[in-house]
Amino acid sequence: MNETKGIADSKHDLEALNRFTSGRWLWNERQQLACRSVKFDLSTLLRLAASVIGARSCTQVLKVSEGQYNKVFQLTMDDGREIIAKLPNPNAGRPHFTTASEVATMDFLKNVLNLPVPRVYAWSSRASENPLGAEYILMEKQAGVVLTDVWDTIKGKQKVQILDQVVDIERRLAATKFSKFGSLYYKDDLPKIRSKRFGIGPTNHRSFFDFGRGDLDIERGPWPTITEYMTAIARREIAAAKSGLRYPLMPEGLFYGPRQYQPSLSKKLSSLGNYLKMAPHVLPENKATHASVLWHGDLHSQNIFVDPEDPARIVGIIDWQSVSACPLFMQVGRPAFLDYNGPVPEELGKVSLPPNFDSMDPDEQRKAKALHTAQTLHNLYLVRCLQVNKTVFQAIQGQSTLRHQVSVVPGLVLMDYEPLLNSLLRDVEKQWENGGFPGMPFPLQFSGEEIQQQEQDSELWAQGVELMDAFVSDTGCFKHWDGRVSDVDYEKSRRELDEGVKRFLEREARNDEEYREWLKALPFVD
Repeated sequence: MNETKGIADSKHDLEALNRFTSGRWLWNERQQLACRSVKFDLSTLLRLAASVIGARSCTQVLKVSEGQYNKVFQLTMDDGREIIAKLPNPNAGRPHFTTASEVATMDFLKNVLNLPVPRVYAWSSRASENPLGAEYILMEKQAGVVLTDVWDTIKGKQKVQILDQVVDIERRLAATKFSKFGSLYYKDDLPKIRSKRFGIGPTNHRSFFDFGRGDLDIERGPWPTITEYMTAIARREIAAAKSGLRYPLMPEGLFYGPRQYQPSLSKKLSSLGNYLKMAPHVLPENKATHASVLWHGDLHSQNIFVDPEDPARIVGIIDWQSVSACPLFMQVGRPAFLDYNGPVPEELGKVSLPPNFDSMDPDEQRKAKALHTAQTLHNLYLVRCLQVNKTVFQAIQGQSTLRHQVSVVPGLVLMDYEPLLNSLLRDVEKQWENGGFPGMPFPLQFSGEEIQQQEQDSELWAQGVELMDAFVSDTGCFKHWDGRVSDVDYEKSRRELDEGVKRFLEREARNDEEYREWLKALPFVD
């Protein structure tokens, strides 16, 4: 019998299940599609899915989600039951390790920390050893509705209740500390680990794999100390620079062009080499924030499920792929479901409506109320953290400090952040004597010529950031940080981008040679 016969898929033909079909890219499209294509045997998937829950057959397969890294299918059985099949794309991370760690992490979160995480029915992290021909996870379909569907209609009090539950989940995560930095696995997948059930092994953190870093021969842990972990990040960026990797997505600034900042291997190696001499001495002062913990780094409203009958109650949190045990101070921040466009309140007290609120027109009042609600929830999140999750609060508050910034920026050198790193290192020198640093001579020496070059690079870097902001504002076609748009928007966005590039070249290129240099430098021109 052909198990695929009669399978109903309201959105896609069978071949489209393998491909990415949820949008287009404005540049690098061929590469983007290639790293999101997964070949697998559909008949085997349906058989496996039916067998793990004791159904006779699967009658419908529907591609329900296509994020950056996975294919997710909803499989409906002949008796009406539904389960989820998740197949990682080639860009999801290292084969075997990413899936093996995701399953172990979900098990740990669900059965050790009692967090609302879907149950896994079956899985395989060895594509070459299973009949499907791909890695997979078969899990229960998360009950409830996504928070996105109800957030705009629920009351403020209900939003506060959701916020409180998230804070409690984060409290449990922050309280669960590990002795190493890396990713969580079953001990069977890490033969050297000797533990009752779980152990920390090599990291699956995206920063060690994305943008070509996955092909580098670098150390990926586990690391027993935070200094070794921070050092490994800098050495990762050194290897990326030496291999000639370039950040392929929307850059922070428009560099490389005429009269702009010119990133180079020597500049990257110099800044990272200087950081390595400083790394043990510039960690955040609050050592409690150095703890190795698991954290959900993408807690947006599509990953949170609530009870449709009681939308103030969280019933599930999904997408734990590549969650790793990393330093707390590098992971915490306002959860994405609370993000908003607008200023952050300067103080933690009560947020007020604008003094001229009564004289605003109805549309302005609506916007002011929305901003007021978002700012209130932002402040309330921090207050709740202060009350029940003090170390998390301290870590968030510490993100504006020099020590935090100089510890985090080295990991961004692939994205040409070396001028900022150099600037931060010079700031450390200024604060060395009275900034609580160790009683030893400052480990770096900058010549007057070096300082002059670094200051010039910093000015050009900032200029490139302004240029990028102006380009995006003028072009108006960017809906996503990697250039992805919907099929419906593609032609319009493509036209807007082409016209935006043309206007940019007319403004910035002073002659034919600069025109050619800018065409080569712009990441949006294939």
